[in-house]
Amino acid sequence: MQIFSNAFLWIEGKWTHFPQSILVDSGRISEIFEPRQALPANTSIHDLKGHYLYPGFTDTHTHSFEGGLYSLGADLSACGDIAEVLAKLDAAYQKADKEDIIFAWQLDENQLTEQRFPTLEELDAVIPNRALILRRIDGHSCVLNSFARALIPELETQNHILRGKENDKAVHFFHQRLNPETILQAYQAAAQHAMQGGFTGLHTMIGDADYSITHYQLLRDNLDKFPITFTLYPQSFNLRAALDAGATRIGGCILADGSIGSGTAALSKPYLDGVNRGVLYQSDAFWHTFIAETTQHDLQVAVHAIGDRAIRQINSVYLSLPETAALRHQLIHCEITDDQLIAEIARSGAATVMQPNFDLLWGGRDGFYARKLGIERSLIMNRFKALTRSGIKVCGGSDWYITALDAALSIRAAMNHHNPLESLSHPEAIDIYTRNAAWLSHEEETRGKLAKGYTADFTIYDQPLDCPTAEPELTCVVCKGEICHGE
Repeated sequence: MQIFSNAFLWIEGKWTHFPQSILVDSGRISEIFEPRQALPANTSIHDLKGHYLYPGFTDTHTHSFEGGLYSLGADLSACGDIAEVLAKLDAAYQKADKEDIIFAWQLDENQLTEQRFPTLEELDAVIPNRALILRRIDGHSCVLNSFARALIPELETQNHILRGKENDKAVHFFHQRLNPETILQAYQAAAQHAMQGGFTGLHTMIGDADYSITHYQLLRDNLDKFPITFTLYPQSFNLRAALDAGATRIGGCILADGSIGSGTAALSKPYLDGVNRGVLYQSDAFWHTFIAETTQHDLQVAVHAIGDRAIRQINSVYLSLPETAALRHQLIHCEITDDQLIAEIARSGAATVMQPNFDLLWGGRDGFYARKLGIERSLIMNRFKALTRSGIKVCGGSDWYITALDAALSIRAAMNHHNPLESLSHPEAIDIYTRNAAWLSHEEETRGKLAKGYTADFTIYDQPLDCPTAEPELTCVVCKGEICHGE
């Protein structure tokens, strides 16, 4: 047994008036002590110095394998021009072993002076004889060098920039060639990133978004090796494989549409180019058959849907199934929603899994959303408050590796939406990463709040996350009763 003492506690949506103490036994909260209550003797005590202790935060939508794997590769997020991109790639090439695949990520061509991807010739000049896969920041586009392209006979396009199914084909071709040791190393890296960002749990997708669940069983059988809690989604349309693996949910980033950045998010009205409305990746009949069958097996379904046309396509199936609310079927991202669509989601009982960092990065009158879709539509994007007000459960994610795995950043982004009408209060923003996250995984009786019998997952800052005068600093992360990060 051990005691975490002298901390303000976040209980039922507010702080305790005075610092209190928590007794932890076997990874669970055994007792919460009042300020002057005597503490048990002969117990290890951790003095938290009057800091602020939240229930452990859970990110409900991550690509943890890719994030962990790519964090060991070339990060292009800070590059300002093609020369910087090529310099980063060359540095990765110089460090690579002969058989290594070089993964590069976080490229946003819109931030480069040239406003484009590197050409094939530029990539070949710096990496001539190793496989290189370079992914756009949203994960929905990538480019390869010639060495990598030659390894994938299944590619059906000569286009340099791979999008849609060709993008997925290239990505999974290389992911599936990694050995178990490298795969587990990637998840260990993801766990470390999670704790450094204030998270004690991650929901993660495993599979090729088609008909393979890739290394799902490998991670399932090694969950006890990680300090944090991974909640697993077989990211596949292969229902039989998911059932055989003992899964209770399916999906994550099985795609109803693509992304706004790649012009493939499915919209009811065109992008500002006046022509393109994006892409619905599957027919209405396909989704109805798939979701109805998975529902019959009591599997929770989670589908990526960004544009309003894609959201309505999936939610229409959810509306037709009375089990949606009980199973807590998910609309992942759910970025563009007018009032009528929000009312339809409320009727279906679906949950929304959303990313506050999307608005932080791309919202605003001069932001990326407005430039792609116009100011009017940018105001009905990432509508955290309107959805919450309608009784819809909003759950918080980062879509890491797409945006940073940083709980404070995400929570404060939810509280400071570019459209003030969609900003969440501090308690509401905390809920989407605690109580709502636990509810989403059907664990609301064991996780997501500070109470006797609940898992001892804590995230501790020196200031509350709504502190107006100082930037809160993460001081400690406790997973299952053990200090895993910080003091």
